[in-house]
Amino acid sequence: MEEQPILEEMDDNTERLIRRISLWASLLLTTALVVWYYQANPRDSPEIIKMRMFFKERNMEVGKFINLDNNEQITFAYTNKHPFYKKYIKASTVEQERIRSLIHISRDFTPNQYWFNLFFLSVMSFTTFWFIGLMIEACIVIMRRNSEARIKNYKKEKDQALVSTKKESYKK
Repeated sequence: MEEQPILEEMDDNTERLIRRISLWASLLLTTALVVWYYQANPRDSPEIIKMRMFFKERNMEVGKFINLDNNEQITFAYTNKHPFYKKYIKASTVEQERIRSLIHISRDFTPNQYWFNLFFLSVMSFTTFWFIGLMIEACIVIMRRNSEARIKNYKKEKDQALVSTKKESYKK
């Protein structure tokens, strides 16, 4: 009796199909994630971009101004010509805290930073989804091989049991 190998590979067409499904599912999930991020986090308005560029260009001056106490801020605002300082003094406490956080994140700001973030989000999510797809594919292959091995072992045991019962029946 000729024995077939236990670990049979999936045929090439099935492997190609699974790889294509993994690739296209990764692309679709990545596109959905990037579109969702784009809609949930819109790009800053031109005024905000202009303000962030101002914070970046005058980082030291704005940092000193923010850390001054209230009376010194008022003095500094009226001695400096830029309208930001006066608007900051007149703003509410909540608005001042929002501006402070904007100053903090604007130290290394570039105008195209949003598009770079979208691009790298798409690269990272695509590689992550594709890696997960490849791992699922590998699990399917391993499970299929184990299943085939169990079936082969069962058939061998069944054939051996039949042969042993035939031998016993011949002895009697």
